[in-house]
Amino acid sequence: MLDTKLFGGGAIDISFLHEQGADPFTSTPERVAQLHDVASCIADFIGGAKATLEIAIYDMRLSGEAAKMVGDALRAAHARGVVTRLAYDAATAGDSSPPPNHQPSPEDGAGEVLHPPFIGDLASVATVKAIRGFGVLMHNKYIIRDIANPEAALFMGSANFTNDSWSLQENNILFFRDQTFARFYSKNFEELWTSGKVADNTGYDDKGTVVINGVNVSVAFTPGEAQAIVNQMVDVITTASHSVQIASVVISNRAILTALTSVLDAGKQLSGIYDGPQMDTVISQWKQSHPDDPRIAQWARISAVLNRKNSIPYSSTIPNQPHNFMHNKLIVADDNVITGSFNLSRHAMGNAENVVLFKNAEIADAYRVYLSQIMAMYPHK
Repeated sequence: MLDTKLFGGGAIDISFLHEQGADPFTSTPERVAQLHDVASCIADFIGGAKATLEIAIYDMRLSGEAAKMVGDALRAAHARGVVTRLAYDAATAGDSSPPPNHQPSPEDGAGEVLHPPFIGDLASVATVKAIRGFGVLMHNKYIIRDIANPEAALFMGSANFTNDSWSLQENNILFFRDQTFARFYSKNFEELWTSGKVADNTGYDDKGTVVINGVNVSVAFTPGEAQAIVNQMVDVITTASHSVQIASVVISNRAILTALTSVLDAGKQLSGIYDGPQMDTVISQWKQSHPDDPRIAQWARISAVLNRKNSIPYSSTIPNQPHNFMHNKLIVADDNVITGSFNLSRHAMGNAENVVLFKNAEIADAYRVYLSQIMAMYPHK
């Protein structure tokens, strides 16, 4: 059973995903059950579509039962006349040029094959388009349902559509039943779909705040609003009264690192978790290119108070290796929660990403409980 909480009178569902099983190479009943439950949630969401589905997913490579459940839901939607458009990142199909001196990582889609097979299976029931970018990613993970209908709904979060994302990685996924909020995502999707690429102004001026049954929630998109998003993150971190909790695959953005060190300087509590091998790669790159980079010292201070998940290091030469990264992108400070697809990194500012900010004590408490559960699984050493 998924760890799911309801807010805003049921208009907002938030599910918290954990790595299931002690050995990533060995399946367990708990892992199979979580994978099934996430696939069921997505299939049910798709099953509610009456007219349209707009899907923007960085990586969509489901297999087995999960692929059948989601694929069958999309095929059934097509049979009842639902028009589906599916946008994915060209880099996941080996069809995007990296920037000079760029070292690939799993978030760059390195090592994947041309025409991901699951997406290829859906070509008869959806119009499919690869979104391109030079050295940047279409890194969103969202679905918009029936945007023209007052009962429009939205799925978003940190999880890609892969078996590992739903069963081996720490992620959070969210469902919103609010047309006004979904319209921000619809505008972003139309911009990506029409241009077919991630441009510097993608997402510009696509931002706003909605109150959903008493829950205050804001949204913005990169790269157009990247600086505003980072400024907001810095403000949430630096104005926290007592404590800040974070969870991110990598933490490499200069402004965010500086904000986190200011929390330590002020004697406030900083805790959270990061993915160890991913940050090891980042630190190695900093030391090779700029040995005196101040971020190295900042990270030494910050990492000393954070928990580390020793996931399986990514390897492009082992395509079937489990990917059990700590994959959340979270900041929790006072009554504020920031989540979405945006890693706390420099590179994320150039990607097509979406970021949500909750100002709600009940939601912040739920995320704090979730982060404490993750940190207990990978205790600080």
